[in-house]
Amino acid sequence: MPELYTQDVNGCMADTIGDGGLTTDALSGARAVAWDVWHAMRDDIAEGGFPAVSIASQVDDLVAIQDVAENLMAHCDTVAVLGVGGSSLGAEALCAVALTPPVDVRFLNNPDPDTLARFRASVDLSRTGMIMVSKSGGTAETLTLAMTLMPDLMTQRGSDAVADYAVAITEPGGNPIQRLAARWNVPVIDHPTDIGGRYAVLSAVGLLPAALAGIDIASVRAGAAEALEANLSGEDIDAVPAALGAAVSLALLQSQGAKMSVLMPYADALAPFVRWHRQLWAESIGKNGHGTTPIDALGSVDQHSQLQLYLDGPDDKMFTIITQPLAGRGDLVPPDLAAHAGIEFLAGHTTGDLLGAEQDATIDSLCAHGRPVRRIDVARIDPTALGALMVHFMLETVTACFMLGVDPFDQPAVDDGKERARALLMETK
Repeated sequence: MPELYTQDVNGCMADTIGDGGLTTDALSGARAVAWDVWHAMRDDIAEGGFPAVSIASQVDDLVAIQDVAENLMAHCDTVAVLGVGGSSLGAEALCAVALTPPVDVRFLNNPDPDTLARFRASVDLSRTGMIMVSKSGGTAETLTLAMTLMPDLMTQRGSDAVADYAVAITEPGGNPIQRLAARWNVPVIDHPTDIGGRYAVLSAVGLLPAALAGIDIASVRAGAAEALEANLSGEDIDAVPAALGAAVSLALLQSQGAKMSVLMPYADALAPFVRWHRQLWAESIGKNGHGTTPIDALGSVDQHSQLQLYLDGPDDKMFTIITQPLAGRGDLVPPDLAAHAGIEFLAGHTTGDLLGAEQDATIDSLCAHGRPVRRIDVARIDPTALGALMVHFMLETVTACFMLGVDPFDQPAVDDGKERARALLMETK
């Protein structure tokens, strides 16, 4: 089977880009640390640890997830997914690669009054469903949206067949979403207690909305499993893309001052994936003064909005460009129109030809300006490839965190902000 993706870090090396890149000596120390960390992680995964990725090989839960999705499809034209952060971003990334969604899956993650008003105005509540997602069951934004929307849905749809249009995903126990679900007779899918929210995309958290959008969720898991096996079977760090990616990222931080990391795919469908990665990396590694700042970008759009800064601004960034085969794909530019407009270089080319030339040219330009560039080539943009990329970046993130000695799975500073928001609301009651 052809590889789902490949990684090339030569554009991060001094031999390729000059003084802005890593010397072999600068990278060797990070490679050694990453390899030691990976050895321990590999053993842990083999023993059932890191369930966020080991779930990739699980298949016995997929039928139940698909059954819930099909029941919602039969009774809903629109389904609103209420969740924030890890309860939403991974599902959004998966849904973005759907070709012909049978249901209009909407993501409501911010309790913005105007957004909620526009949502109500744009849907038929008598054919609308809802998925409430919160690992803890106490996420204020999700609870607020649920408590304001669900009564209206029940008024429109009745309270006798709530399972036809509503479901909750949360941990077992007496949390607020569990209590509301019991009051409304909403069925509950257990959120895995051993998988954190931002790592939960391969569970029902990501797969149920994806199934509603028509995604083959078995393919997502299959791609994830393939990427996991490819990393686990590597006999040295060059054959473990996730560990090598972590080593390069931290070596660039430590030796070149690359405090920011830009992830830029040349595929519109991957824009939500980059936002998922932004949370994954930032919330996992940004602790105790450690970490790099993830920046999401999109080619070719951000060639026109960010590339000037990337090429001629501060030299403090690492770039990861996600490319795909584009030559010959898309609509053809009519030669007569191109000639009439005086842009003969486009004549006879396809839209894919242009985007493909732009992705290669951006990489070449960054290298020519001495900016470190990692290239990840994806064979195709589909659910299988997306599952593979998600596992790659989860493994890379956790490896980098352990290299820095930080816990990849907590988020103490975020919890502080939540507590302050609760205190302010109590003061203004």
